[in-house]
Amino acid sequence: MPSRVSLRAIALTFLKIGAVGFGGGVGMLALLRQEVVEKRKWVDDNDLSTAVAMGQMLPGPFVSNYAEFIGYRLAGIKGMAVSVVSLLLPGFILILLLGFLYLRYGELTAVQKSFTGIQPIVAAIVARATLEIGKGSVRDWRTGLIALFSAVAFFLRGDVLMVILTCGALGILLFNTCRCKTCFTILPLCIMPTVYNLVPTLPALVPKALELALVFFKMGTVIFGGGFAAIPFLQHEVVELRGWLTIREFTLAVALGQLTPGPVAIMSAFIGYRVLGISGALIATVGTFLPSALMLLWLINLYEKIRSNRFVKAFLAGVLPGVVGMLFFSTVLLTHSAITSFVLAVIGICAFVLLWRFHVEPVYLILIGALLGLSLS
Repeated sequence: MPSRVSLRAIALTFLKIGAVGFGGGVGMLALLRQEVVEKRKWVDDNDLSTAVAMGQMLPGPFVSNYAEFIGYRLAGIKGMAVSVVSLLLPGFILILLLGFLYLRYGELTAVQKSFTGIQPIVAAIVARATLEIGKGSVRDWRTGLIALFSAVAFFLRGDVLMVILTCGALGILLFNTCRCKTCFTILPLCIMPTVYNLVPTLPALVPKALELALVFFKMGTVIFGGGFAAIPFLQHEVVELRGWLTIREFTLAVALGQLTPGPVAIMSAFIGYRVLGISGALIATVGTFLPSALMLLWLINLYEKIRSNRFVKAFLAGVLPGVVGMLFFSTVLLTHSAITSFVLAVIGICAFVLLWRFHVEPVYLILIGALLGLSLS
């Protein structure tokens, strides 16, 4: 266990990481290592590797899971809270500012044109994320079958939680070599979504604030694969199901998640702000990041046992290709909405090539897309 570090030092360090860390999980991981391993030597690479492994196991955004684990190692529960709040604060403030400017000036021609150029960039970013995650999780006919099932299920408007749990159950059936009765007792997990299927009826039963909290808590509880994996879930919940945002506003939320520093999932703050102002932004952000933090507290002392459990490994082996199918579905919808002309198609293709082949930072492409959008007639 590393020696305890002051909360002030933790706050300042993670504020810095949150202020300059663009690109989400992988992009921020290198900066995180530079600050807490190389520069300050608060933890070593073994601790960081454990944080990454645990963060990958849990639902929710990866990088906040990493920060929470390191904060807990440094100063217990207080360190955990300070690290994640400090990490999220810069992006949260900036996305509120951008959200305010959009809601006030978003109907201006210049702003509309800039986001016309951004839309194909966002579609390219999600397409690249689909391929990147797919390379690591779709490895054989079993994972391919699960990914195909997930994509088809979403095209047929399947419930997000039902699809995720079914993919996990398929993983248990296909990857777990055990055929004992215990294995098959896990399959009733697929019935759990019937509870969540009641959520669409909430507008007539509860205040919108509670409905908003439940939607984002649900997302933070069941979405594996990082911030990008939340895109199809949120698109279904806030655009298609509830109509809180238009597809154009949702695309903007995804773009702001890339344009602002910190985890991509900070786009939840913009969605919450669009629905209920600043209180909605706080509700959506807490709902997104709280579930994995609570799970992390429970997992820290049980990590080694959980990691080697064959049911957990088999379940996650099914969930990850399911995420690929979700992302593919979201890529198709975003592309259909964004590509409305030959010029926008060229912008999208060029952005994808730059992302995939040359690993250009998404934030630069989004800024270029905004400038190109301004120049479109």
